[in-house]
Amino acid sequence: MKNRLNLTRLAELDRQFCEFARLQLVATPRCGWTKTIRLAMGMSSQALGARLGMTAQGIRKLEQGEANGTISLNTLAKLAQGLDCDVHYMLVPRTSLIEQVLLRTRAVTNTDLPEPPKITELAREPEVLDSLSRLLSKVNRRGLW
Repeated sequence: MKNRLNLTRLAELDRQFCEFARLQLVATPRCGWTKTIRLAMGMSSQALGARLGMTAQGIRKLEQGEANGTISLNTLAKLAQGLDCDVHYMLVPRTSLIEQVLLRTRAVTNTDLPEPPKITELAREPEVLDSLSRLLSKVNRRGLW
């Protein structure tokens, strides 16, 4: 039963990630979101710095850190607070989670599972989900990955 819950959760996460992936079509601005939002609001780096108790130079340095990917999440959250924004941190799988697990199960157990595109479609049907759950219950999770 525990594997069924995991498969059900994986299927639900896959649906959520599909929705989020559609939103991700917009690329991150080259100068980063902080600077882009600040400039769109007509706010100077000095004004944002005053909100956060920092210098304008400090703000520009943090914005550069965001743009080149070296900023910490805590620091990004601080900048977002100064812009009255929230930070949403998320890992978005490149492929379906359920597909990854089932393909790995297929490789480890040498079981004849459906091809990848069919897996996610089939996993929506309760009886298929149940049979996949039974298969996964026979797999040692420690040896899966």
